[in-house]
Amino acid sequence: MKNKILNIALAFAGVAALTSCSDFLDKAPKEELSDASFWKTSTDAEMYISDMYNSLGWSADDAINTDDATMGIKWAAGNESKGVYDPSDYGWKSSYTYIREANLALEKLPSVSMDDATRQKLEGQAYFFRGYLYWDLIRSFGSVPYIDKPLTLSDLNNTEQSSREDVYAKAMADLDKAIASLPEEWDAANYGRITKGAARAIKMRAAMYYGDNQTAANEAKAIMNAGVYDLWDKENTGKYANLFWEETDGCCENILVIQYKAPERTNYLIGWEAFPTLGWGGMDPTQDLVDAFEDKDGSPIYESSAAGVVARDDNGNPTARQLSQIFDPANPFANRDPRLEVNILHHDEVMYGKTIKVAPNKDISGDTGIGCHGDATETGYYQQKWLDPAIDPQSQGWDMGKDYVLIRYAEVLLTYAEAMNNLNPLCQEAFDAVNKVRARVGMPALQKTDASKPTYCGTQAELLKRIKNEWRVEFALEGDIRKWNLRRWGDAKEVLNRKYHSMVYTYDDATKNFTPYVGTQHVSLPGSKYSDHNYIYPIPQTEMDLNPKLKQNPGYGKDK
Repeated sequence: MKNKILNIALAFAGVAALTSCSDFLDKAPKEELSDASFWKTSTDAEMYISDMYNSLGWSADDAINTDDATMGIKWAAGNESKGVYDPSDYGWKSSYTYIREANLALEKLPSVSMDDATRQKLEGQAYFFRGYLYWDLIRSFGSVPYIDKPLTLSDLNNTEQSSREDVYAKAMADLDKAIASLPEEWDAANYGRITKGAARAIKMRAAMYYGDNQTAANEAKAIMNAGVYDLWDKENTGKYANLFWEETDGCCENILVIQYKAPERTNYLIGWEAFPTLGWGGMDPTQDLVDAFEDKDGSPIYESSAAGVVARDDNGNPTARQLSQIFDPANPFANRDPRLEVNILHHDEVMYGKTIKVAPNKDISGDTGIGCHGDATETGYYQQKWLDPAIDPQSQGWDMGKDYVLIRYAEVLLTYAEAMNNLNPLCQEAFDAVNKVRARVGMPALQKTDASKPTYCGTQAELLKRIKNEWRVEFALEGDIRKWNLRRWGDAKEVLNRKYHSMVYTYDDATKNFTPYVGTQHVSLPGSKYSDHNYIYPIPQTEMDLNPKLKQNPGYGKDK
């Protein structure tokens, strides 16, 4: 019964509309309605808590804010990908709305008639959401107001920012309370509710972002030891692509999800992210991402910087040394990491019964191809992840029931590998964890014993570089993971301020012959504009107008 919690949340939407505030300074106290009509039974409380699940962020498009992809639908290209930081995009208002819900729930739950076990689980969910939301706020905005009770009108102008360190500590304490209160698993009727593992995973992610390797490793290890989660198709039977189709909703790898179930609630992963048979799609993978996938023997294709940047000339051709001995630039998809084909749809592949063409001339390619129309691919690639062959994109592509996965078990393994390598360079635990992720797609194990092999990692820095790349290819085009990784690694400036690259090809105007992957022509793609102050976002001016005690982050507004 995948949709029970979903239905509860939807049923509560009307109540939430009356009881939710527009921002953390809302002038209509939520508790006035709640005292009159709510908080009488455990059912009331469960409905209220269920609404908080709407706070889980959906970030499928965020790969365009990295070097992994550009937005193919030109009218929808986000400002951030252009180096413009729009504070309305980053969830300040909605986060404080749900923080208020959590605060009110924690205030009211002790007085609601219910058994202790039920109360504990509800409180655990409320603590989770408050901790999760504050963690997301400080990651996005730095210092923010910390509020742990429903505000009254007298509090209106008295909400000063707390330090990021203070809010972080309190968010982690909330997550600890959630971990202590939540079950390892729910029954089938409560599929999708926050588990102990989900709370640990958010705590793990938060600790890793702020460089607390020991805490991150401890939480990752606890998830690994719980025996609840595992890699989907860890035996490498060839079903890795299925992980991103609806048939695997609820599988062992998914730790935290946003639920969808057609027709009650649908998403648009196919319709929006890629619609290649019509020659357009939201996510156009870059050549930089394509080149990040190793060859099948485990050798990087080209030499790169510590941040994974491959040097190229003005035409997009790599000037970096080719490392792979089996890579053929004229046949670049042969002998590669299998995840490349799962993620990238390229020239002459068949998808949904149509051979995909990316030629730059409409006379050759019809509706598909580089620059053929406003929403055509500008890189020569389409996103393939989530393109379920069982779904008719015309009739079902806009109305999928595929859950959106926020955290899956592979992240736990890569976090553990990275944290352990930081704590104990080249330790076997780090190799074991990252190699589990590689083994399930048949990629050879990274190792420290045989320097003659391309998988050799002889220093801490070398292993970290390979782990970084593993993050990139395993989670390619899956939302905001790379965006935040680039920031926490300190790589954002090097990566985001350079040009991104498209497919390199030759085109003969006379014969109208198109040859992908070789030659000197390519589409020039601008990078982002990233400065040190872009590590965090600006506080929305509307919030500063409401509360004069808020101080704008350096580099924005009057401080710019």
